[in-house]
Amino acid sequence: MNKDKADKKAENPAENNNEAEEFKDKWLRTLAEYENLKKRFEKEKIDFLRFSNERILTQLLPIIDDFDRAHDAARKHEHGEVFSKGVEMILNQLHKLLTDNGVEKIKSVREKFDPHLHEAIATIETDEHPEDTIVEEISPGYTISGRLLRAARVRISTGPDKDKKEGEEKNG
Repeated sequence: MNKDKADKKAENPAENNNEAEEFKDKWLRTLAEYENLKKRFEKEKIDFLRFSNERILTQLLPIIDDFDRAHDAARKHEHGEVFSKGVEMILNQLHKLLTDNGVEKIKSVREKFDPHLHEAIATIETDEHPEDTIVEEISPGYTISGRLLRAARVRISTGPDKDKKEGEEKNG
């Protein structure tokens, strides 16, 4: 029976070429799929390593905020100079730890409000800043390797008081 199949294949070489092309095509597709999987797994591994510390870093941020406030309070106190220096040294180490782990502080003050990076806590009417400009940072925001870790909590400008401006135009 095997001899009959061999004889039939020998009789029709075009069919053999088609079958060989199909096998080659399947093999090339499988190889390409394998390469794509390899690349995807490598990217996932890199992302996992990059973001694996995200949880602990997020928990560390409020502690750093407290140290920042303690440092500011100590600088303002008349006898707090030595304490302020100690807190400043700890803060520098903590900020270096964040930087070494891909964490960056989000720029806020005098920037345009971006709801993807900032959380508006309050608004203020002011002639000094255009509408939707960040006037004050309540607590800093951070990103890790370009991904939001914590939004900056900010106060934004609503621009000048429109009722006051309209009144001045009518009186002027």
